[in-house]
Amino acid sequence: MGALTEKGRTLDLIERVPYRDAFLIGDLLTSRITILAGEPKSGKTLLAVGMATAMINGEPDFLGLPVHRKAERVVFGLTDDGAEEEIKERFRDAVPDAAVVVFPVERTGVSGYWGSVRDDLTDHGADLFVLDNVVGALAPGDDIAASPTAQRVVDNLKPISRAGVPVLTVTHTPKGSGEGFSVASAPIGGRAIAGGARGIIALRRSARDGRRVQTAINRATQDLDLDVTVRRRASDSEVPVWAVRSVSPGPTADPDPWDELVTRIVDDQPAADSLTRLGDLYADTTSWSPSTIRQRLRGRVTHDTQRWVRAA
Repeated sequence: MGALTEKGRTLDLIERVPYRDAFLIGDLLTSRITILAGEPKSGKTLLAVGMATAMINGEPDFLGLPVHRKAERVVFGLTDDGAEEEIKERFRDAVPDAAVVVFPVERTGVSGYWGSVRDDLTDHGADLFVLDNVVGALAPGDDIAASPTAQRVVDNLKPISRAGVPVLTVTHTPKGSGEGFSVASAPIGGRAIAGGARGIIALRRSARDGRRVQTAINRATQDLDLDVTVRRRASDSEVPVWAVRSVSPGPTADPDPWDELVTRIVDDQPAADSLTRLGDLYADTTSWSPSTIRQRLRGRVTHDTQRWVRAA
C-alpha cells in the first residue's frame, strides 16, 4: 500500500487552523515547532523566557506582537549543567512557581525516549515545551551539522507537536557563513533542520548593531526584523525585560549607547562598587563584553561610596 493510499486526505477531511490558532505570539512563536537560533551568549534563553513569561501572565503583547494564547504550564527540557538554577532566577517572582516545570534531557539515544517525553508533556497539560538546547540533546555520536542528524531531531519533535504541545527548540548558529546566514539557514544543521519546522527565529547580536530578532515563518503576515533590547527587571533581579528599541522620527542624531547605559546604571543602582563588577553585571544584557564595558564607562560614571553617579 502506497503513501497516498494510506495517508492521503482530501481537503474536506483536514481540520482548519485559523491564523490566530497557528501562532502563540503573532508572527513570532508558532503553535507547532519553532526553532530559535543564535550564537552563544546572544540571549536565546532570555528570549525564550520572555515569550513564556508573556504567555503565562496573559500579557496582551510581546515585542509589540499580540499574545494569542495564555499558558498555564510551560515545560523546559534542559541540557546544560546548572541550567535549572538559571531558569529559576530568570522567572523568579515574575510568574507563579507552579507554572514552570523543568527536567533534565539526557540519555536521548535510548529507544522510546522522545515518545515518553511526548506522553509526559500531554499528561502534565503542557502549553509549551522548550527544548534548551538541541546540541545538548543529541544522542552519543550524533553530529548536528550532518543532515541525517538534523532531520532526526525534527522527527523526534514532530510527535510532540502533533499531540497538541507547541515546541520551541533552542539551538546555535554554525561557525562561519557557509550558507549565507539567511534566517532559514541560521540553525546548525541549516535547511535540513529548518525545513521540518513551522518557523525560524534568528537572534543576532553584535557590538555595532546590538540585538535583532529576525524570522522566517510560514503563514506569518510578515517576516520580522526587529531591533530589540533586553535588560534586567531590577538591579538584583535576573528576570529579562524585552523591548523593541524606539526610533525617533526625523533626521536626528543616533543616541549614544554608552550614555544610555550610564542612565541605566544610575537608575538601577546595581549592587556593584567597581567598573569590573559593572562589566560583569551588564555584559549579559548588552551587546558588549565585560572588558569593553569597563573601558568605555571609565570617566563616564563613578561610585561615590554609596551610589553610582555620572562623572563630572
